[in-house]
Amino acid sequence: MENKHEVFSKDFIPYIIKWGRSLNLFGVVLVFGPCIALAMMGIFPDWTAVGLGCIMQMSSSGLFYVIEPISYFTALGIPGTYMSFLSGNIGNLRVPCSVIAQEAVGVEQGSEEGTIIATVGIAVSIVVNTVILTLGVVAGSAVFAMLPQSVKDAFNLLLPALFASMAANSIVNNPKLAMYGVPVAGIMTIGNKFGMLNFLPSLLRTPVVLLVSVFGTIGLGMAFLTGKGNTKGEDAGL
Repeated sequence: MENKHEVFSKDFIPYIIKWGRSLNLFGVVLVFGPCIALAMMGIFPDWTAVGLGCIMQMSSSGLFYVIEPISYFTALGIPGTYMSFLSGNIGNLRVPCSVIAQEAVGVEQGSEEGTIIATVGIAVSIVVNTVILTLGVVAGSAVFAMLPQSVKDAFNLLLPALFASMAANSIVNNPKLAMYGVPVAGIMTIGNKFGMLNFLPSLLRTPVVLLVSVFGTIGLGMAFLTGKGNTKGEDAGL
């Protein structure tokens, strides 16, 4: 009889990769559905405008193609990564739901158990999100218009509060790593705000802040774990 590790590595993950890869590629094809429909109607865009649009989009979002899968992978796992990048709302919904689900059960992020719990948490978030989004599309604008202005203004604070709570939780769980990671992110963010990155093209400034913050923290974490940043990796609080 196979143990749980063998079931996870030989059955579950290969199954997830097979269907996750297929469905994500199918999603890529579906993205071009409106373009194909317009082409069938004889409506074609100006190819110069298409080229310029592609260049602008790739220059502003291309780095996130590298940053997001790496920075979110520990929280999402392989199944959660496929599900999240197909459904969207990764940073503001999928990652928090995954992290909270793993904390509620008491499993370690990145472990096999953590991957299973993350999958469940993300799946539930997608179902709930779809239901709420459907209701919002049908009746959301009417309900939102009835709310007091103070309540409407409070919605602008939801996303900062969400990320602040996630940051606080990470700091509590890994205080020694946070002593380095938080200043790196803070210095890059403040430096960008005060023009220290003005020598870069405007489209690259935010991606550079993210790159340095994410990979700088990852590098410090790896240094701790290999003993380069600390004589004992476990002392780093990882």
